[in-house]
Amino acid sequence: MENRKPFNPTDIDESLTRLITHGGHIYLIFPYINATGMTPKFNSVSFVIRGPTATIEDFAALSALAKDAAERAEWFISFNTPWLITPTEAETIRHRRLAHKPKR
Repeated sequence: MENRKPFNPTDIDESLTRLITHGGHIYLIFPYINATGMTPKFNSVSFVIRGPTATIEDFAALSALAKDAAERAEWFISFNTPWLITPTEAETIRHRRLAHKPKR
């Protein structure tokens, strides 16, 4: 059964991000699995925030970076893990989801 569903980067929130302190800066990080190549790899989108906690503006900026990361790919999510996948794989997932819907 396919459990990946389409995901809109504007839905990024605290549950999908991490705050990391490194080198005197605080980073807002959005980790994901990049499955656009031959082998899926962990990757992330991040940037330095100004305060100790992320603001609504920080999440909006992170969402924009995630949208940019999907230049020739599509975002999906499986449970709480975002995936960046090829358009071909995305179409296959959509087709499988439609094929497995119960008939009423």
